[in-house]
Amino acid sequence: MTRRLILMLLLLAPAPALASDLCALALDMEARIAERLGYMPGATCPEIAFALPVAGAAQRSQAGAYDPMTGRIDLAPDLDLSTAYGQSFLLHELVHAAQYRAGRDRAVPCPAALEAEAYREQADFLVEAGLSREAVLTRALGAQLGSCQAPEY
Repeated sequence: MTRRLILMLLLLAPAPALASDLCALALDMEARIAERLGYMPGATCPEIAFALPVAGAAQRSQAGAYDPMTGRIDLAPDLDLSTAYGQSFLLHELVHAAQYRAGRDRAVPCPAALEAEAYREQADFLVEAGLSREAVLTRALGAQLGSCQAPEY
């Protein structure tokens, strides 16, 4: 059954973007991050793959994950990077890449603060793309996941 499910996911996934197109998109987004947040862009294109989240990453995100150990960004196989909504998730993960390159992970009071910044930038991108509803939801999620305070139950 698992083999059949994986095959279906691969068949239903969008065709992978050309590496050069993906690199150009990532570099444009890194320039945006540098201008808006002050992080230096990476020297090369980051490794970006369309893959199911690995153990641990699934707990953080279903649409994307950045691995600071490898510098790789994994995006959900069904994420459509031809849309602003899909691109916003790549932007979110590129913010994390920039944070780690700058050593910001060692300077924040908790890891959630990194999420808050990435969600804010993602929401701003969505607003600029005319996706106000999605931006509101992204801001709400960022407020929840970006708090250094323990959640109250």
